[in-house]
Amino acid sequence: MFSFVARQAIFDENMNTVGYELLFRDSMTNRFPDVSPEYATAQIIVEQFLGAPLGRLKEYSAIFVNFPYELLVQGMAETLPKDRVIVEILETAEPTPRLLKTVKQLSKHGFRIALDDFELGDTWNEFLPYVSIIKFDVRVNTPDEIQQYIEDKADLLDGTVFLAEKVETLEEYECFRSLGCTLFQGHFFSKPVIHANNKLIQNQTVTLKLMKEANADSPDFGKIEELLKQDLALSFKLMRYAQNIVFNARGSNNFRSQSLKDIIFYLGTNELRRFVMVACLTSVNVVKTDEIYHQCLIRGKFCELAAARSISRNSSDDAFIVGLFSQLDSIFEMPMADLIGQIDVSANVMMALKEQRGPLYTYLHLAMLYESHKWEEVSALGQRLGMNRSVVAELIKTATQWADDIPTGVAS
Repeated sequence: MFSFVARQAIFDENMNTVGYELLFRDSMTNRFPDVSPEYATAQIIVEQFLGAPLGRLKEYSAIFVNFPYELLVQGMAETLPKDRVIVEILETAEPTPRLLKTVKQLSKHGFRIALDDFELGDTWNEFLPYVSIIKFDVRVNTPDEIQQYIEDKADLLDGTVFLAEKVETLEEYECFRSLGCTLFQGHFFSKPVIHANNKLIQNQTVTLKLMKEANADSPDFGKIEELLKQDLALSFKLMRYAQNIVFNARGSNNFRSQSLKDIIFYLGTNELRRFVMVACLTSVNVVKTDEIYHQCLIRGKFCELAAARSISRNSSDDAFIVGLFSQLDSIFEMPMADLIGQIDVSANVMMALKEQRGPLYTYLHLAMLYESHKWEEVSALGQRLGMNRSVVAELIKTATQWADDIPTGVAS
């Protein structure tokens, strides 16, 4: 399965690419589909920031993402990396006190805000001190109107960057550059280009159960952990989500969680509900679980059981993650080293997945040997861990039954 997004480049006054605006697409057809702005933005959050590696986008510091009013006031912008994303207030947003409070909060936390397609009057005056970039639509406003606005609001716009969008000719570029615009966007520079990326598919039944449990009056974190462990996609997305939240709150990229349980308790009820809102409500298609996902579930459960049974006394929670994420590189067709750096895992998990060594890798290696029917090697490695081949076979059977029992249809 693929996710689709159109990227339109943002250029500086010297015509160097400095970033992109992300535009939602649902196919290789380069037009906005018939969906709500809320759905489009939620899909971009999940597919481009939580459910897939950033890939080549990490080469650019500015990624513009459109946010409609409701998602802004619900705090969805706070789930994205503040050093990468510029939060663009969609033109349909109303400048209410609630939105102003949200914008102040985002600015306080270090987010950059862009005001797009707004009315050139006094309506947005209270917002201007917290706005980093103003986008002027050159198809709607004349050069004289834009110049007059800049002059009238000079005190409020001190330090604000001006971006001219929908620039279609060299003459327009030169005109708006002379007015003080230092960023440019439009067909004169580059049309939106569609990109298709591999994406993780959520188990619909698990997703619906997670939505129900997270929104209960008193969510059971134990049940939530068990549900997350049944779905590779949701586990990966939650780790990406937690990394963004920690970075935004602490400015740190060095958060290393020991387990899904740790992450759940760290986030707490409100953040879990927000994660469910953005990650689960965008999962509307029922897709049969692919064999590779099923194998990852078996590996995860086997590694967890083997670690608990082994004489080595390694973390069974970490062992589960090693097995569950063992084929991310095959799913995304990217090196594991690039992938594992985008989620927060312990040093032992990192070693096992990235370097294929260390105490936790032993359990994954044992599972892989069993899958390949290398019985003598299974026996030898199992003995090192304090398990004979029949015990290994029993753990594989238990793990397979656990994975088989996870429903894949729509929950009732």
